[in-house]
Amino acid sequence: MFAEFLLPLAAVGWAAIASATAAVLDRRLHTDELTGLGNRAALQRRARRTRSGLVGVLLIDLDQFKAINDTHGHDFGNHVLAALGARLAEVVAPGEQPVRLHGDEFAVHLGHIPDRSHARQRAEEVTAALAEPLHVADQRLTALGSVGFATGTASTPLGDLLGAADRRMYRAKHARRRPPALRTARPRRVRDLPPPDHAA
Repeated sequence: MFAEFLLPLAAVGWAAIASATAAVLDRRLHTDELTGLGNRAALQRRARRTRSGLVGVLLIDLDQFKAINDTHGHDFGNHVLAALGARLAEVVAPGEQPVRLHGDEFAVHLGHIPDRSHARQRAEEVTAALAEPLHVADQRLTALGSVGFATGTASTPLGDLLGAADRRMYRAKHARRRPPALRTARPRRVRDLPPPDHAA
């Protein structure tokens, strides 16, 4: 009779352990270790789950990050990326998901949006938030981020949206005035898919 109670308890215990383990693995697969934000896999999952309506995406690139690494070292650069991730987590609105794609490149999936102007406004608000000084390792750093946005229907491939946001982000980056020594064109990075015709 005692064994009859133990078997259901054991089954429930193992089920709980398996569920908790699966949740931990899922978090690791979809989380950027350095910043604690979502990663590219999390962004792709979010895009797949958004199945209707108009959606928006922001693409963010930290200005002159190579110079930060070269001057202060990679450890300091990692602290800057972590601080930038924390800043993004603070400024996103409910329903938006910030992620780190790789290196100094981040994105925000805006989810459903009412119109294209909403994505433009969010890009301007995030740009302003990133222009506020960061405090990293007892240093005050103004780490401007260039932000591009793109909109499309929920069926628009994520790579197309990122490609459109990438083009707009680089236009914003190169529109800023730079010291003469930093005016050389930065090489473009290879994106997931070619630039779209139907994402704006």
